[in-house]
Amino acid sequence: MTNHMRKQYCYIFFIALVWGVSGCMVGGKFTSPAANQSAPEKFPQVAGTSDSSTLVKWFELYGDTVLQRYIRTALDSNRNLLRAAQRIEQSREIAGIVKANLYPSFGYSAQVGGGSAGTEAQKVAGGLDNGVFKTFGTLNWEIDLWGKLRSANLSAYNDFLGDIENKNGLMVSMVAEVANQYFLMLDLDNRLAIAKRTLETRRESTRIITARFEKGYTNEIDKLQAEQQEAIAAAAVPTFERQIIIVQNAIRTLMGLPPGTLERGTPLYAQKQGPAIPEGLPSQLLTRRPDIRQAEKRLEAQFYNIGVAKALRYPSFSLTGVLGFASPGLSSFISGSGLVANGFGNLVGPIFEFQRNKRRIRVEEFRTKELAYAWEQTVLSAYGDVDNALAEYRTYTQELEIRSAQTIAARKALQLTRARYDFGYSSYYEVLIQENYLFDAELAESLTVQRKLNALVQLYKALGGGWEL
Repeated sequence: MTNHMRKQYCYIFFIALVWGVSGCMVGGKFTSPAANQSAPEKFPQVAGTSDSSTLVKWFELYGDTVLQRYIRTALDSNRNLLRAAQRIEQSREIAGIVKANLYPSFGYSAQVGGGSAGTEAQKVAGGLDNGVFKTFGTLNWEIDLWGKLRSANLSAYNDFLGDIENKNGLMVSMVAEVANQYFLMLDLDNRLAIAKRTLETRRESTRIITARFEKGYTNEIDKLQAEQQEAIAAAAVPTFERQIIIVQNAIRTLMGLPPGTLERGTPLYAQKQGPAIPEGLPSQLLTRRPDIRQAEKRLEAQFYNIGVAKALRYPSFSLTGVLGFASPGLSSFISGSGLVANGFGNLVGPIFEFQRNKRRIRVEEFRTKELAYAWEQTVLSAYGDVDNALAEYRTYTQELEIRSAQTIAARKALQLTRARYDFGYSSYYEVLIQENYLFDAELAESLTVQRKLNALVQLYKALGGGWEL
């Protein structure tokens, strides 16, 4: 066998050895914790239709085009979402930088100069007594024998995916917050209208009672009580007006707009009560929640940091090469005698580190356990969010039926009491009581409608953006 063939076989063997060893990752492969997570198959508090065949854009079912427009504007212009988008781009570039470490690095260098030095100075490399012309192409490549670079790449990539899920979670929260504030604004509009209507009624009552008092048909206490009732309704008007301004500005801030007024769409009582909730909503829908997916990606990124720490316990192998020309004179610079071609293999590894590497691994393992517990807590909180939202929707539905019946009864009772008062069968105090009952009942009914709508929005948020309909 010739020397040339021996060299070729050595090269082939070396490349095969490097290729085979580089397939080893001392950190292992990540396994999703969801595989070992026990979860309820269904949430028991759900009642409704079992039709879940069609996936639609969730808020379009409300039929309120103004609300839909506000949601789209917030998703396009909210500053927190724009910041999250920039974080994603940063993570993308960082992941690209880390991935580039897997590949060879090529560079170049050039030097032109010269000088003079005495013979004694030259003996101790004190200088050159001639010209210098150098130009080189360089190669540096760390062979990833133990998976250190691949683990770092996987960690950075999962950090990038985690940032994407963070933005997805912000988007879901943004949609829910705009809808919540919008329904609250409609509720305040409705309560303001109730207060104004009640104020007009009580002003008329005060006018009538005052006229009767002036003619001696009633006593002064009735007149004073009527004035008090009018003042209660009057004070409610600026209270609701103030709250409406605050909510309007909150919505405009979510949309990236300065303070101002907002257009209204469908009134509160005309709002559709949202889509019917499927019977036995499966808990697997929680895998859609961005915060759960983000927590898992953070955990996976940290898991691969263990691989990086473990790989530091083993020797690292790198290749360096130089190809170019060097000469003391320009005339011989690119001649065959000026050719430079050098290649080196570098092996570096630890011997005594006084448990530094071992402790580094343990630190990463503890961090991984910490994030595993954080993931579990996120899942438990998610189950609680869904169950709470279902309970709120169910109980607010029941409460709304009771509040509506209460309002109807209070309105009828006030009519009868006023008729009895007009004919002298009741005192004005009884009228005042019934007026307060009706005012409180109407306000409570409006508030319950808003809370029922918002409970469905909270369920949308708890499930990571709704469910199939």
